[in-house]
Amino acid sequence: MSRLLIILFTIIIISCGKDTADSDISSTKNDIQQNDTSNSDSSGNNNSTDDNSGDSNSNTNNTGNENTSEIKVIFNSNVHSSLPIEWVEQYYVILDTLNKRIPVFTNNYEELDIYAWNSNANRPFSSQIGDASGACICGNDQGRYMVLEIPEDEFTYSSMHRYSVIAHEFFHAYQMSISSNFYNGDFNVKWLSEGPAAVFESIYVREHYDYNYFIYEQDRVDNEATTNPSIYENYDSGGDSNYSSSVFMTLALVKELVKLNHTEADAIRMVVKDFQERNPSASNWKEVFEEVFAISVNTFYGSLSSYQADINTVVPNEDLTLQQIFNN
Repeated sequence: MSRLLIILFTIIIISCGKDTADSDISSTKNDIQQNDTSNSDSSGNNNSTDDNSGDSNSNTNNTGNENTSEIKVIFNSNVHSSLPIEWVEQYYVILDTLNKRIPVFTNNYEELDIYAWNSNANRPFSSQIGDASGACICGNDQGRYMVLEIPEDEFTYSSMHRYSVIAHEFFHAYQMSISSNFYNGDFNVKWLSEGPAAVFESIYVREHYDYNYFIYEQDRVDNEATTNPSIYENYDSGGDSNYSSSVFMTLALVKELVKLNHTEADAIRMVVKDFQERNPSASNWKEVFEEVFAISVNTFYGSLSSYQADINTVVPNEDLTLQQIFNN
């Protein structure tokens, strides 16, 4: 009898041990599942943070634009002999100066060919760039290149544009390095693309050539910049000679940011750098605009009605420098 009791007691102990082991295994599985779920949620939250518009396509556009490269883009200069020596010298000075102020890093591309010539030459680089002319960063999904065709008249009459255009197009090269959507052409709101570039070139010229490009070359502001500003979202809009209206709107935005207690230098940097770095796209740029500036696009457009369509009312302080704006 006692032997039977011992056997029964042993069976009970073994059974209890098995139940405990099964419980531990089940608990371990639950912990693993909870950890996997937690990781999944964390990933989802990160995606949600990056997705400023709530649109899955916008989320894709914003990821991978961390701008972490410390390697500079290589500029391959192709400068034609038709250009005056003085211009060539200034070209290299401007390139060197700007690459210190706003370094162009290899976040979205590694090299950029530059083709420069006097308009009196007969398309000297046609074998490389076809019929491309004027001043632009041109190309397609196979590659980009910078075109600097300087009109002969600008040498004859010593037009400041012969130098300012270098700074303007260089800024676009900078935009392409900090915004993959700008590089890919998925962000092309004119006044927010060309306005900052033109403001940048004007500050550079004023600082280095003691010439107020804002007042002398960007003074043809159209009244629609205050009454119907949304038209300047499109490149086919008129009334924007030398991007005067886009410059006006950009500088008016700076004025509105100063009202929100930003310094003028910080406000300009927010427009020409911070907004671009957030990689706005065609689908989410208004959401990014509001997040960066704490002003909605519609509110800003409405505020323009209180301005006169006059560049003199928005020109930044004459002592402002690119070093102050970019903190370098």
